Amino acid sequence: MVVGSSNVDTVIYLDRFSSPGETVYATGKKVSCGGKGANQAVAAARAGAEVTFITAFGDDDEGRSLEQRLADEGMTLSVAWKQGDTGQAFIEVDRRSENRIAVVGGANMLLSPEDVESMSDVVSECDVMVLQNEIPSDTDAAALGIARKRNVKTVYNPAPFRPLDDDVLGMSDYLVMNKSEFQSLSGTDDVEKGCEMLLSKGAGTAIVTLGKDGCFYKDGHRSWTVPAPSIETIDTSGAGDTFVGYLAASLSEGRPLEDSIRLAVKAASLSCTKRGAMDGIPRIDELRVRYVTTDARTDSRRRSERSFKCRPGESRTAFGNHPRGAISPIRSA
Repeated sequence: MVVGSSNVDTVIYLDRFSSPGETVYATGKKVSCGGKGANQAVAAARAGAEVTFITAFGDDDEGRSLEQRLADEGMTLSVAWKQGDTGQAFIEVDRRSENRIAVVGGANMLLSPEDVESMSDVVSECDVMVLQNEIPSDTDAAALGIARKRNVKTVYNPAPFRPLDDDVLGMSDYLVMNKSEFQSLSGTDDVEKGCEMLLSKGAGTAIVTLGKDGCFYKDGHRSWTVPAPSIETIDTSGAGDTFVGYLAASLSEGRPLEDSIRLAVKAASLSCTKRGAMDGIPRIDELRVRYVTTDARTDSRRRSERSFKCRPGESRTAFGNHPRGAISPIRSA
């Protein structure tokens, strides 16, 4: 289950960001479905999970369009229709693939604790609940409390950043942050020490995404860094949401945390090779093709290198009996 925002995203592509008071020409524009909640729900669905998405739309054409777009992803929608405008996000992406985002909350900020409480029976049937900060803080807190009472694991992504009560941290089984959000929450640049502090305040596992450097996580047993694969980056705007959705989907299937994080890192990396936050979210089959092929080639090359290492005075031909196949890092859904 995902509880969160839905937006209409307007993406502007630029050579560079403007300075204060400066006007620059855009190189392109794209309007699409978005919002952190919607993106994470779509990512979980494309990872193969059964997804229920609780969200709010304005009673307008944009809301009706979003409803159809998200239904096409195969998820179950629970929509609170609100008087006013559907949420919108305005995203700038420069030629280095860096982005700046401004959000108009609209109907998202009217999603209430009562809207979530009305779905309490459905919460009980879920394995994992996902939340973010593009809905009111009291709605997040209410959803976390409902999940805790029903023994449902929570993945909380405190983005955009806002101060959090310790009670909220204490109900977060998996706290997923980027480096900026981590620094704001912990007050330090030291990932190890900052995560230790967040755990001491009640978070179950602290996870910090590090862009091209992969991901760091710490729980009550150990800390670990998972590297990211090398890619040609085009647009990073959907990477964080892709990570969260794939992580939640994998955890809901009972996979170990480290395996789930490795899968989420690969999915987030692959999302950066396409334009658009939601459009760039890969399907699980794309990951299998991309990374199984890559790992098989790497494994074959390593075996070949080993096969040509000769003992003194020994010679070998280029053709021999080599083991076939490679172990996939992605298990079948």
